[in-house]
Amino acid sequence: MKDHACLNSFNSRQKGVTLIELIITIVILGIALSALVSALSQGISQSATPIWESKSLELSQAYLDEILAMKFDDATLSGGGEVLAASAPCTLSNEGQARAQFDDVDDYHNVTDAPPALIESSINMAQYAQYQASILVACAGTELGLAENRLAKRITVTIRAPSGDTRSVSVYKGNF
Repeated sequence: MKDHACLNSFNSRQKGVTLIELIITIVILGIALSALVSALSQGISQSATPIWESKSLELSQAYLDEILAMKFDDATLSGGGEVLAASAPCTLSNEGQARAQFDDVDDYHNVTDAPPALIESSINMAQYAQYQASILVACAGTELGLAENRLAKRITVTIRAPSGDTRSVSVYKGNF
C-alpha cells in the first residue's frame, strides 16, 4: 500500500511550465525582438542612400557636361584656344544674364538651383525635384602648377539629396 500511495503522489504532480519560467521566457524574447527591430530599422533607414548617391552623381555629371561645353571665359575664342589677352590673370565675371544665355564657365559661379535646372538635358529632371544643385567656380592655376592662377578654373558642383546629404564633384577646365 505504501508503494501505491507514493506512485499516486508522483503521478499527481503537474508536468509543464511554471509561471516564473513563462515570465522569464517572455522577457528574454522581448529583449531579443527589440534588438532585432533596432537592427532592422537601422538598415531600413540607410537603404535609400545608394539610390540618392547614384542620382546625385548623375545630376553632377549632367551639370558638368553642360558647364564644360562652355568657353573658358569671355576673352576666349569660340571653340577654345589662347586667351585673347594672354597676360591677363584669371578672372571670374558673371554677367548676370539669364540661364539660357550663359556662354562661359564664369557665368555658373554661385549658381544655386532648387530644383535643379539644366539648359538642355537628356535626363528626366522631374525625378530631381527634391534635390538642390550649387556651383562654384574658382581660379586654380597654381593648384595645377601654373603661374599666377592663369589658364585654369576649378568647377565644383555640390548636390544636396532629399536626405540632406551632400556630394561634391570638382573638375578643372583649362584654356589651352
